Amino acid sequence: MKNNYLKLTLMTMALLFTALSGLRAQTNQYLHYDCANLDYVVLENGSQYIANKPGITIAGWFYDDQLGYGQGLMGFRGTQGFYMIQLADGKVECRFQNSAGTLFEYVAPANTVIPQVWQHFAWIYDGSAIKLYVNGILKGSKAASGTFTATNIAFSIGRSILAGLDFYWCGRTDEVSVWSKALTQEEIQDMMDNELTGQEPGLEMYYKFNQGVPGGDNTSITKLTSQVDSPIRDADLINFRMTGETSNFNGTLDPTYQAISFPPIPNKLNNEPPFAIEATATSGLPVTFNILSGPATVEGNIITLTGAPGLVEVEATQPGGGQYNPAEPVIQRFHVLDPQTHVPDIDIRNPLAGNVYVPVLSPIQLAAISTIEFPELFSVAWVKFRINGQTVDAQNFWNGHFTGWWTPPGYGNHTIEVLSANNFGAVKTETMSISIQPAATNASVQAFKDIWLNPTQITQTVEANLPSFLGAYDQIIATLNVHCPTGGCGAWDRVAYFEAQDKEGNWVEIIRYITPYGVACSHSIDLTDYMSILQGKTAFRATCPTLDNGFLYDLTLDYRSGAPAYLYSRVKEVWREIFPFGDYANLQPVTDFQYEYPENTVASRFKLVSTGHGWGDLNTSNAAEFYNATHDIYVNGAKKYSQINWNTCNPNPDGCQPQNGTWYHNRAGWCPGSIAPWFNFSLDEYVNAGNVTLGYKFFENYVDYCHPNHPDCQTGVTCSDCNDGFNPVLDVASYVISYATSPMIVVKSEPKPVAENALLVFPNPSNGIFEISLEKTINLKNGEIIIYDNMSRPIRFIPWNGDTFTLDLSAHGSGMYFLQVVSPGFSEVKKIVIE
Repeated sequence: MKNNYLKLTLMTMALLFTALSGLRAQTNQYLHYDCANLDYVVLENGSQYIANKPGITIAGWFYDDQLGYGQGLMGFRGTQGFYMIQLADGKVECRFQNSAGTLFEYVAPANTVIPQVWQHFAWIYDGSAIKLYVNGILKGSKAASGTFTATNIAFSIGRSILAGLDFYWCGRTDEVSVWSKALTQEEIQDMMDNELTGQEPGLEMYYKFNQGVPGGDNTSITKLTSQVDSPIRDADLINFRMTGETSNFNGTLDPTYQAISFPPIPNKLNNEPPFAIEATATSGLPVTFNILSGPATVEGNIITLTGAPGLVEVEATQPGGGQYNPAEPVIQRFHVLDPQTHVPDIDIRNPLAGNVYVPVLSPIQLAAISTIEFPELFSVAWVKFRINGQTVDAQNFWNGHFTGWWTPPGYGNHTIEVLSANNFGAVKTETMSISIQPAATNASVQAFKDIWLNPTQITQTVEANLPSFLGAYDQIIATLNVHCPTGGCGAWDRVAYFEAQDKEGNWVEIIRYITPYGVACSHSIDLTDYMSILQGKTAFRATCPTLDNGFLYDLTLDYRSGAPAYLYSRVKEVWREIFPFGDYANLQPVTDFQYEYPENTVASRFKLVSTGHGWGDLNTSNAAEFYNATHDIYVNGAKKYSQINWNTCNPNPDGCQPQNGTWYHNRAGWCPGSIAPWFNFSLDEYVNAGNVTLGYKFFENYVDYCHPNHPDCQTGVTCSDCNDGFNPVLDVASYVISYATSPMIVVKSEPKPVAENALLVFPNPSNGIFEISLEKTINLKNGEIIIYDNMSRPIRFIPWNGDTFTLDLSAHGSGMYFLQVVSPGFSEVKKIVIE
């Protein structure tokens, strides 16, 4: 793509502005971003190409549709950084953060970005200074030092992301390049005037953006081609619609260019009859198909399967002719699957192979996860456990988790078979050996070690093999060690959540932790209430949205041998949500919760943690973080317990001191550098009734007067800004724990017959907005919508109770997807298309 650039020389500001208004980025094509669709370009691990180099340059042409705060131009942003963000009034924030965590910044002044004008930006680090060039002229510089060493940070165009902050570009980009050297002013101006060849020394990535048909159907294009080391350095096009005037390639098309539109091909069973495929070229010339690999043949546009399974690659070509050059070939892939050999996967969760500690021979829980790929074709029909000739049918929780109960006939060795069948009757079997033991000794198990939560990875999920047992331990104590990664500990107090997944597939928060101010600490907490979860193969999820270098986390579980008060327990989530506190329009946002006890329940408790966040001039009385409030727990409509949600932070409740910063101030339900305390309330007296209704009422005397929902709020009088919509919040997690002396089996009704095509999706195809509903005869409870891409990879999970629901997939690219609804007794898959 040839850049038609008017070289700038030293001139008066008036002449400079006149010249700028005539700049153009290209005579051909560019990529247009619609920030409403959250579209962007990314090359994962792109920083490997500039790491440990003496200099860095990122450069490109940008056209801003409209000024607005927080628009990411381009760059690398993570634990280290080299990136550019447009701020308010056309300011540009340019940052370099080196491997030691030192931040160097230059902020270009207001009106640096001129809306609706093509401008060239080059951001440079040369080993001693950072420099910003705008339209080939040095805008500003500052001294800087250090090295960029990270190799795993993505290079993004049109987006800057850090933890919960997402800044998207609203405009156009062209001719973006990344260099492992610092370009000179002469090199920048030459690059603006002359198109790069792709062979320049130090050029690591070069995106010309001249793909597809401007404003046409480019849905088959998923990669932005790099002129350097393609396809390895080709970048992903994320969330672009690739049709129409926005969120697509645009510009002036070479009249000799043509492109092929080739829709995805659904996956097939190996016994399916021949079927037709379609593709078109923008030139109107005929498209030819060819099988590159896989068990299929093609004649014309008819594909015939050979009967063998495998991956089929189909190429669509148009060789050109007359005024048209050859089109870029388009390849679509689909799987051919044999229903007799494509069987479910089995992951045994409990018990695990080896010793199983059962002092008193009683029913032990059997648990497995069984899943199968390609849900548009396959499902798991059933799971069974077979032990010593005895078969136990597993309960299906409709999320891949299956459980059953088995009483060991005696101590010693046993063989467990786990069988899982697909919907065509083909069965997979996994076998393991266990040894039932009458006694256990104290045990210590590391659940995870060195999990680093930081801006580029705010959550991680790991699995641990914990002891398999029933009634062998009477206490579980967790030790959470928090230590510093390379570059130092995070400087600020952030909320971290640690969850464990039960054998039914539910995530349960077991630890709420607030990070300290820049120091390492160690903490302990009693997790005995979660004994039914903390056994066998268990998944743990650690999450901490943070903007700084974060922390490393280790979790060790210590099991004390002894007889527990009750052999069996069950954990049921009550409320787990962030609620507004003091919102005049919604002063009591927590809805009552009704819980029906398993019929054999003999004891129960209610566990609750709620941490208050938000403070400052725009929150009345520094709520919720620095506001001492007492909340009330209602049981069956009557006030039963009070929660004095206020912590003394000096001395630190976990002994984590001294710290940096203001750790010593008391806070609402937490302190920096400590585990937020759980409140435990007995519900024993309500068990015999069989059910209980819980209510949570926030402190009734608090109202946030600095909020647009409050009618008496006056900007400049009662509040500095009544338009600020942020309320103080309470971050709440709560559970009912039920105890019993026999297995707590939740009885579920038999699956009701379901009419075919009970799932209704309209319109289909659509622009990404679908209305989802069910026939009125279907009673859907605890349902979930799962969206899969054309390669059967899940991309969205949405809880659904069966009410008419508007599904917004407009942020995803055009193409074919699969929508699956699953709930107890019901599962259905629909093919949906985004145009």
